[in-house]
Formats: sequence, C-alpha cells, structure tokens
Amino acid sequence: MKILGLFSNVVTKFLPIWVIVFAIAAYVYPSPFDILTGWTGIMLAFILFLMGLTIPPSSFRYVLKHPKPVFFGVIIKWTVAIVISVGLGFLFLSEHPELLTGFILSGSVPSATSASVYTFMANGTVLLSVMMTVVDTFISPAVTPALLKVTVGHIVPIAYLPLIVKMLLIVALPIAAGLVIQLRFKTFVEVVQPSVRFFSSVTLLLIVLSVVSGSQQLLEKNLTVLPLLVVITIVQILLPMAIAYGLAKRFKFKEQDARAILYEAGMCNTALAAILAIDNISFLAAVPAVINTVLNLSLGALIAIMLAKQEKKQSRES
Repeated sequence: MKILGLFSNVVTKFLPIWVIVFAIAAYVYPSPFDILTGWTGIMLAFILFLMGLTIPPSSFRYVLKHPKPVFFGVIIKWTVAIVISVGLGFLFLSEHPELLTGFILSGSVPSATSASVYTFMANGTVLLSVMMTVVDTFISPAVTPALLKVTVGHIVPIAYLPLIVKMLLIVALPIAAGLVIQLRFKTFVEVVQPSVRFFSSVTLLLIVLSVVSGSQQLLEKNLTVLPLLVVITIVQILLPMAIAYGLAKRFKFKEQDARAILYEAGMCNTALAAILAIDNISFLAAVPAVINTVLNLSLGALIAIMLAKQEKKQSRES
C-alpha cells in the first residue's frame, strides 16, 4: 500500500511534467498508442464520473449560502475568457479556419477538473472551485455549441446536434451517475475516494497519448504554425486568469476565493475540446486543444507554486 501511495504521489504531484513527457512520446512514437484513439471519449467520461463521486453533498448548500462567488467566477469564465479566445483566434488564425475553430472551442468548454487540484495547491477555496466546475459542466452542453455556431458556424461546418448529444453523454451523464452512486453506496465511495485523484491523473495521461498520437501527422504538417499557436495559447490561458483575479480582488472577494476564480477562468477542459473537435470538426481542429492541454497543466502548476510561496513568505513576515 505504501508503494502504491508513493507511486500515486509521484504521478499527481508531477502531473504537468508527465503530460509533457507523454505528449512528446506520443508525437515521436505514435503507432503504439493507436489502440487508445477509439477510447478517448470513454476515458474522459470516466474522469467526469470520478468527479461526480467526489463532489461533497455539502457543496450544494454552499452554493445556496454563498452564490455570489460561484456565479461571479462562472460569468467571468463565459464572458471574459470567451471574448479573449474569439479575439485572439480571429486576429491570428483567420487564414486557418479549422485551427481557428479548434482554438475557440478550446476556450469555450467547461473548466478542467485540474482547476480544483491547482486551487488546492495554491491554498485557494477548493469547494468553490468544485462548485464552479459543476455549474460550468452542466450548462456547457447548451452554451458551447451555441458559442461555436455564433462565432465560427459560418466558416466551418459543424454537426451541432451530435455535438450537443456528445457533450451530454460525455459530460452531464457521467457526473450525474457519480452523484447517484455517491448517495446510494456511501461505504463503497469512501473506500474509492482516496484513489480518485490518482486514477483521474492516469486517465488524463492516457487521453494525452490518444489525442497527440492521433494528431501526430497533422502536427507535423503544421509545424510552421505551432510557434504562433503556442504563444497565443499562453495568452489565452494567462490573460483571463489575470483579469479574473484582478476583478475578484476589486470586488473584495477573499484571497482564497480569488485564487479559485483565477483557475476557473484560465483552466479549460481541453481534453473534452480535443474529443469534440475530432468527432465533430476534424483532427486538425484538435491541435489547439492538444497544445492547450500541455500548457494549461504546466502553467497552472507553476502559478500554484508561486501563489503558495507568496503566501508562505507573507505569513513569515507577519
């Protein structure tokens, strides 16, 4: 058990590094991972099912008692972050319609489950992060397709009804199933919960292998565009974070809540974006999501470390 616990700690603590390593491995040697490509959607549904198992029942009371920070974070995410994604996309990728669509999709999906992990690392309000992600996830099957139709529907043909159905099957249904099992089989869930973060991390790494290996040829063909994609994706992640954090502080939210809202705005579920792009647009449209997955996990961890160090320094000074 100690060995398993140590292994789990190594995987979850250094997840951003593992994401980069696995992405490089899948790019250099794609063929061994071809078997995973048909399982990507199921793997993501499994992560969201695990999320449903870990949502504290008290979190719903938290929303009723403290709705302001939850809806503030969600509104910032679906306004500021979306405007930034659409603006950057049309400014830099208008000559590449599929990449443009994939880039906007990467910023138009619900927040990532990793947002709560990094909120915890940054000493933010984890319960607030979880609830913002839950609200995000349940409204996204309606909001994401609508945003794509309004912004790029006239440029790239998108199968909207299948997109909505896919989001319901991959996103809403697994979380609902997790919640039901949590309420019905409490003893089982108590046994499983300590391992949830580990299994989520491992499954995310398998998704990275699947998506990168499936997109390898397209990544290779578009190497000239990749540096530009990397730069604007960094802005796509960091600028909403900075604005969200600044606005949260301006509206006098607690520091811990501001940190949760920061991750809500910048950490999108780009594994979901990649799957939706592959199934409803093209493999090329999944390329921005692949790049975003690697960058948001890496930058998210770096910011969490910086915030935690800053808080430690302030506590020592005080």
